[in-house]
Amino acid sequence: MTGDELRQMLRGAAFRPFTVYAEGKGFHVPHPESAALTPNGRTLIVMHKEDAALDLLDVALIARAEIQESAKASS
Repeated sequence: MTGDELRQMLRGAAFRPFTVYAEGKGFHVPHPESAALTPNGRTLIVMHKEDAALDLLDVALIARAEIQESAKASS
């Protein structure tokens, strides 16, 4: 996974929630404002809505991303 790929997922015209997997864990990004990519594209910051915590992920260690279908599409 690259910073450019993540940037596309976060800034795409039709954002869809996604989960990235790194170090055996999943990190869910439900909204484009729930994550940020550093300017150099090397670190993904995933924010937790419920407790204001942050996860800092080395983009080079992200093994894959799964894009979820939107809630509107499944209803």
